[in-house]
Formats: sequence, C-alpha cells, structure tokens
Amino acid sequence: METLIFRGRPDERNECDQWTLERHQDDEQEFVVQEHVKLDALMAGKPHLRLVRRMTVPEFLKTDQPAAVQHRLRALLDTRLAVAS
Repeated sequence: METLIFRGRPDERNECDQWTLERHQDDEQEFVVQEHVKLDALMAGKPHLRLVRRMTVPEFLKTDQPAAVQHRLRALLDTRLAVAS
C-alpha cells in the first residue's frame, strides 16, 4: 500500500521531492519514503525517482522535515483513526 503524502513545488529543473506513506506485506509498520522526482521524465512515461530517505512514522515526526509534510501526514493518520473508530 502506498499513499502520496505531499509533493513539493518543482524547481527550475522541474524536479521536486515527494513523500509517500508505505506499508509492504512484509513490514509490521508503516514507513515514510522521501524521494526526489524528475517530473520531465515522469511526464514522458519514464519516471525517475531517487530514494532520499526511508524512515518509520515516529522517526519521521522527530525530524526537521517541512511542516506542510508533517501536517499532511498527521491529517492522514487522524483520518484513519476516525474511520477506524
């Protein structure tokens, strides 16, 4: 399962960072994956993603990641809790 959390604004080279929330079958916990995306390649059907970091949700929340990304992640997690209740 993979959920896009946030994608930054493209820079002058049409590149940006994106963060996804992932859980693979073999993992007991979810991970936040930060990748660097080359949007021109993505639009051409040849996505180019470079892994920047992979960390657990608690590890991610302790980092100095952009506030917008952390806010969006917390909103996603809160929504899940509300639906599960």
